[in-house]
Amino acid sequence: MLIEFWERLRGYDKWTETAATVQSSTLDNFRFGSESEKQAGRGQPLVWQSVCKIEWKDHHDNQFTATFEAFEESPLYQLRAGDTVTIRFNPQRPAEFYLRGLLKSDLAYSWKIGVYTIMLVLVFVAIFGLWFSPAILRVVFH
Repeated sequence: MLIEFWERLRGYDKWTETAATVQSSTLDNFRFGSESEKQAGRGQPLVWQSVCKIEWKDHHDNQFTATFEAFEESPLYQLRAGDTVTIRFNPQRPAEFYLRGLLKSDLAYSWKIGVYTIMLVLVFVAIFGLWFSPAILRVVFH
């Protein structure tokens, strides 16, 4: 499949596979509005995300932690403290990890933002067209 090709291309398939434990998972969101509205929680939520902290050990029993964000479209969004996920870490730099679902989450988020952007542009084009179409028609047909 495409994701396996990406993993081979990036060399993730050669990294060491291990289980990582979710230490914490908190809910967060991006909001529209001024900075003070965002801090007060009054801005309009755009997307929800889960911020997860994971922990794993390398082959020398050294412990590593990392955090990642998973948007609401991702299965990783459902993770809770105590859950385990399969990761791959770089044997030369064990603090560097790869989580397959994280790539999918980032792609889903990018897709969502892209669709919102296209819709916004289309709305502006429609408003512009409706606003100026009578003037353009007068110039063309007179």
